[in-house]
Amino acid sequence: MHLPDAATLDRLADRGWVALEREPLQGWTLRASSGVTNRANSVLASGPVDDVETAVDVAERWYAARSLPAVFQVTSASPPALPEVLRQRGYRDHSLTDVLVADRSTVAAESQVKESPAVRITDQLDDGWLDTWWSVDGRGGAVERTVAARILTGGPALYAAHGDPAAPDAVARLALVDEWGGLFAVATRPAARRRGLARALVQALTAASGEHGIRGLWLQVLAGNAPAHALYASLGFRPASRYAYWSL
Repeated sequence: MHLPDAATLDRLADRGWVALEREPLQGWTLRASSGVTNRANSVLASGPVDDVETAVDVAERWYAARSLPAVFQVTSASPPALPEVLRQRGYRDHSLTDVLVADRSTVAAESQVKESPAVRITDQLDDGWLDTWWSVDGRGGAVERTVAARILTGGPALYAAHGDPAAPDAVARLALVDEWGGLFAVATRPAARRRGLARALVQALTAASGEHGIRGLWLQVLAGNAPAHALYASLGFRPASRYAYWSL
């Protein structure tokens, strides 16, 4: 499989997790969604701008007008000068994240090694799926949960769940973007961990994605999450890029 460049991966992920409000800033994208999730409320600083200092000024004013903090997603495709500009303004980086990719056929082949528990897959988000994900990764109350549901349904996707449909043990989402599938929102309830459910969800989504013309897969995982890295490496994923968020 041809390894996509960092800018391509940035745009795929941006389309797979769609902010409710978006505005271009030359090669960057300003994104806001009432503060729900970093990705949907940060500057995707991927690509060129005429002047980095001026672009940061514009971004700071844009977020201030929405009563949101300015957060910058700095990626391997960001202008080289950007980190130092942000550092001089008092920003600090956090949440260093690796972007991993795999050929769908490779993951599918690895998935045949071990039989997986039954996983249900639909193309519609339901309350049971959302309840499980929100209980593991959600931050906020009913308003924020509603915003999250809008983000999750912002583009075509497959939703996988294991267990009671009303309260699944584990869930995951595969965004469908052209010939690429992006894994997001892989979450397992604490009581159901260490049972191989995350692997089963990825396997099931990989199998189902073939019917949607998916040829490549990508995902993001925190750099320090060793168990997740081990899981994805065993399925055939390999590093392709990385990014961090910068905030005050």
